Amino acid sequence: MEHHQSSQIPTLSYIENEDHPVFETLVQQILHLLNSKLVFSDIIIHQNSPLMLRQPKGLVAVTDSPITKEELEEFFDVIEPNWTQRIASRAFDRSIDLHTARIRANCFRFQGGKRIGCVIRRFPKEPIPLADLGLWDDEREFASLTSGLVLIIGDTCQGKSTTIASILDEINRHRSGHIITIEDPVETLIPQRRCIITQREVGEDGDVDSYYLGALDALRERPDVIVIGEIRDAETAQEALALAESGPLVLASLHARSTELGLQKMLRLLGNTDAQAQALAHALRGVLCQALLPSVEGNHYHLATECLTPSPAVVRMLETGDLGSIRAHMNRGIDAGCHTMNASLEGLLASHKVRLEDARNATTDRVAFADMV
Repeated sequence: MEHHQSSQIPTLSYIENEDHPVFETLVQQILHLLNSKLVFSDIIIHQNSPLMLRQPKGLVAVTDSPITKEELEEFFDVIEPNWTQRIASRAFDRSIDLHTARIRANCFRFQGGKRIGCVIRRFPKEPIPLADLGLWDDEREFASLTSGLVLIIGDTCQGKSTTIASILDEINRHRSGHIITIEDPVETLIPQRRCIITQREVGEDGDVDSYYLGALDALRERPDVIVIGEIRDAETAQEALALAESGPLVLASLHARSTELGLQKMLRLLGNTDAQAQALAHALRGVLCQALLPSVEGNHYHLATECLTPSPAVVRMLETGDLGSIRAHMNRGIDAGCHTMNASLEGLLASHKVRLEDARNATTDRVAFADMV
């Protein structure tokens, strides 16, 4: 790799990027990257700076050529004709099919409105097969559930939406029903196979104003499976639990670093009452906490997970609010359908797939990890 003259961020070498259409429009350059064999999660574009990619090994510039304001404005026109009004008040998101690729673009102003930029996340055109994600057998069994609540937990950009889309498509392939998703924005499009798919977008120009209202609507739409893209507030948490108690399977994502922290957050949003703790204990069917780690080679990611499938002992801990005991219980490894993040990391380290420092950053139990290594 070469180094860009004005920064310490490396630039793709000629061999890595020999056919990049640097003299074409920004839209064509983006499409080329989206359809290339380059491994990256995001394209980062700043006015007057080169195109940047976020790869497993870090940021890299595509070329030395800066993107002009006019080029960015032309791209914004493609994804949001009314972008000048939208961006004046705050950043905005758009998920669109850009010819052969599906993307989410977050567009914004910075430096006092003097410059514009965007971050583009690419999504699979169709869900990744569940068997290809790297989940454990017990985690793949979540797709066999027909009722209750499953929480998908992790930090931002750890593949939670990808996992949910794959679970949904597994359901879609093997049984009939109505799947409703409430997303901000709609990411991977789920094709209709054996299920009817209703993907609703949250937002000003979407289908519903909030996750809560989308969840409230869902029960009247005869769902078999409901996805709540993110539990952000107390109303949405309460409605997610109410939906899970009423019959359908509910999959919901939650930002948290570990299984017990996710459950603590959920209980806090529910109001931390004994009644809500008991309701959650009986509705919960599983918790999947996940993290993406760069490979040793730096050219792809590995998925590490921990899984909690409530046993009678775990149900009692939830009922009584004794969440502090869940970690020790998981570490004992006595329940079927449960494993810790450290167990997953241990396997990746033993096979030399990830670096020790990346595994240390991903662990949900640093004390036990230190003892393990």
